[in-house]
Amino acid sequence: MEKTFDKIELVKLVLVFILEIVIALAVGTLLNVIGNVAGISVPTYMHVLALDICLLIPVFAYTIKKGDSIVEAFGFKGIKVATFFQTILLVIVVSPMAMFANVLSQFFVPNTMVQGVDQFASESVGLTLVATVLCAPVVEEIVCRGFFTNRLNKIMSFTAAAIISALMFGAPHMNINQFCYATVLGLIFAYTNRASGSIFTSMIMHIVFNGYNMALLFMMNWAMEQVGMDFAEAAEAERANTSSMISTAVVLGVLAVGSFFLTRLILKSIAKREGTIEA
Repeated sequence: MEKTFDKIELVKLVLVFILEIVIALAVGTLLNVIGNVAGISVPTYMHVLALDICLLIPVFAYTIKKGDSIVEAFGFKGIKVATFFQTILLVIVVSPMAMFANVLSQFFVPNTMVQGVDQFASESVGLTLVATVLCAPVVEEIVCRGFFTNRLNKIMSFTAAAIISALMFGAPHMNINQFCYATVLGLIFAYTNRASGSIFTSMIMHIVFNGYNMALLFMMNWAMEQVGMDFAEAAEAERANTSSMISTAVVLGVLAVGSFFLTRLILKSIAKREGTIEA
């Protein structure tokens, strides 16, 4: 079925995205002001949780105003048990592509998460993990894939919708490093949801990705502390080693190519199982 490009709808969606960016900036600014006035540093988990709540309001309000079903509009559809396990496998398979984008960005900018590890480690680890590993992925998938990908796909091709929503996912991170690998992951998440017909697959992948990376971040930071080294400084020293960075990028680039083709096979398998193969 041929889709009709709706310029008015596109403008509305762009305005919603701009509103989401404004909300993100406003929440960050407000919490910083509160922290400065009170003379305290607002914990990361409070920032993330406050932001998550605020980001959900525009997309749910838009959907309700349209008179659409929340369940259908956002793709809240159950998946089969085998699809769940294939989704976990997919996290492993697509990792080289995300890692390749991460390393490429570090030729120009530092690894943002590593540079902020001291702050994370000084806060409540449990609450930080809940906010970044569970709450943030669920909210971001609802906003970026459930809302923007699905809405854009109604007025343009899926490829265009996936690319645009992936860029919308990367942009709010506000730094080049996270923008690069978040955009790659956003594109993969969109195609995974298309294969399964459900937003739950990208939620699962996002949660596992964040959980693994946060756990690795904390463990590496702890290990460095045990030997009297600063994790952030060590990472920057490694980044300054151009030959090592090039070697790493080449290896990950080769793995990323293989990762791409394996990902296609798994997505086709998921689509066949979930009955969305025609998509």
